[in-house]
Amino acid sequence: MRLLSGAAALVLAAQALVFALWPDAHALLIDLQVYRAGGEHVLAGGPLYAGGVLLDLPFVYPPFAAVLFAPLALLPLDLLKAVWTGAGIALLAFVVHRCAPRAGWPVVVLVAVVATALDPVRTTLYLGQINIVLLALVVGDLLGRPGSRLRGVGVGLAAAVKLTPLLFVVYLAATRRWRAAATALATFAAAAGLGFLLAPADSVTFWLDGTFLAADRISDVAGPSNHSLNGLLARLGAEGLPWLAAAAVLGAGTIALAVRAHRSGEELLAVTLCGLASAALAPFAWSHHYVWAIPLAVLLGTRVLVGDRLAAAGLAGVLATTVAVVTALPGPQVGPIPATGLISFWPDAYLLLFLAALAVAARSHTDRGAGTPTAAGVTFATRQCSCATRANAPVRSASAGGPSVEPPTLDTSRAWWVSRSVPTAM
Repeated sequence: MRLLSGAAALVLAAQALVFALWPDAHALLIDLQVYRAGGEHVLAGGPLYAGGVLLDLPFVYPPFAAVLFAPLALLPLDLLKAVWTGAGIALLAFVVHRCAPRAGWPVVVLVAVVATALDPVRTTLYLGQINIVLLALVVGDLLGRPGSRLRGVGVGLAAAVKLTPLLFVVYLAATRRWRAAATALATFAAAAGLGFLLAPADSVTFWLDGTFLAADRISDVAGPSNHSLNGLLARLGAEGLPWLAAAAVLGAGTIALAVRAHRSGEELLAVTLCGLASAALAPFAWSHHYVWAIPLAVLLGTRVLVGDRLAAAGLAGVLATTVAVVTALPGPQVGPIPATGLISFWPDAYLLLFLAALAVAARSHTDRGAGTPTAAGVTFATRQCSCATRANAPVRSASAGGPSVEPPTLDTSRAWWVSRSVPTAM
């Protein structure tokens, strides 16, 4: 707790210093202004996709998103910026809580504060981006109460605003949660229909004229700002069919690993893999699209607490890859806010992080199949320990018919549970 408190204090001090050095840049929230301008265009009946909606900046989301953003035009800009930023930080804490529901709220808040030091989150907040909102919709939906009749609504809404969360519909279908998958698709279709109702001309342009397929309307696909697999292949001169084939293979592999994680009771791992894939396999991915690094870091952090050394190395890798160390000052070549993190000079860093997560998940499943104790088994056993300790009841040995064993004290729990954990198939 002291280490976490110290890290949060350090992050707050660093954020205050950066804001003091470049106040205009970090208070601009330029993408939020584009969202607001898109809403204004809908209210005024102006075209969304004929050019820039704010100077030369285009609106790249579906018409439903512009309808959703229309109320933003009713608020004074400065008030809107404050509300949007506050809501983003609150939703970040919500995401941490969903990923680690057993953590107390003081820990959740401290982790959320530390998370603002990671480049995807920091860039999302300073640009006024919507990524944390979409992350919260999906995480709140899929990691919420089991058996909820509303499961799929959050995924459908997120996909209606930004198409890449449709990958979660495939995941739901692959895990045979047909009702949730149908609910997600119905929500998505209803939202698109609302867009046709309230912005019919723009909806025809976006959906029927193929605007949604034009990734280069965002920026140069081969440019260093595209951190997806498509961007990497385009920079190598292999865009188009090679990307479609590679994305299909990696997407199928991701879904397969996510299904296995789901069946093993590791829902957070499954959802995180799909979230990372939704950015990595998209036609275009900005650095701030990788806010899925937050669930990944929380997942690894919970495993570190039960003594998983591989998870500790993984968490160190995630932090080293995503921490928002300033690497270049604002300017014509950098943009309105400072460049930060490894991603600022190595555009494929987050793609490599996704591939590494896939590789480790695949190896973990292989080890589990071979009977090697894994972090998943340790985590599951630790949950059993927690419940048994609260009930003041003995815990049974992993071997059938074995004698009861008293729960360990906290300082010896790691060795005790690692030695007794067994692979589970839930």
